[in-house]
Amino acid sequence: MCGFIGVIDRQDYSFSEKEMTAWQEKTDLIRHRGPDDEGYYAENGIFLGFRRLSIIDIESGEQPLSYQDNRIWMVFNGEIYNYRELRAELMEEGYSFQTESDTEVIAALFAKYKQDAFFYLRGMFAIMIWDKQEETLYGARDPFGIKPFYYEETEDRLICASERKSISLFQNKSELDEPALQQYFSFQFVPEPDTLIPGIKKLTPGHYFVKKRRI
Repeated sequence: MCGFIGVIDRQDYSFSEKEMTAWQEKTDLIRHRGPDDEGYYAENGIFLGFRRLSIIDIESGEQPLSYQDNRIWMVFNGEIYNYRELRAELMEEGYSFQTESDTEVIAALFAKYKQDAFFYLRGMFAIMIWDKQEETLYGARDPFGIKPFYYEETEDRLICASERKSISLFQNKSELDEPALQQYFSFQFVPEPDTLIPGIKKLTPGHYFVKKRRI
């Protein structure tokens, strides 16, 4: 299953020990999604946390994964069914791989096509990719919305997560979005991209976003 959380701050700064502990606790809230391993990337106001359920390339498929001499950092929840075919095509074009994971194939595909890489993927996925050189965050969700992708954007930061509670619990968000609540009572679900919590949205299935760090 796996799960992730990521934050992109608008300004550069170093996380304090207290802040790092808080973000790691947010990641640990979704331990049930990935009991086998955990991983973190934190630098200059950027944080990526990951909980892993080991299925493909158990020995060397850790995340967050880096690519292109640490220019690209990514976390990925899901499974890409055509990754072997994509890997073979990329290798013919000179791309090299250090693992057998579908995660690294996504990173290489992104290095070649940027956000157009998401259209080549066949499977279920929620993806976050941080391009360190361009200072840009990319996010994508599979066309059927099988894998969850929640986010909240303010003037100061963008937070993304596999589960809503990783965003809401640490911000004391106890109020409910009244229009969304009315939709829930009427339809027994809240139509995306809305959720029951004000400010927290779900990335619409089959969509991606590109967020520059500084607007």
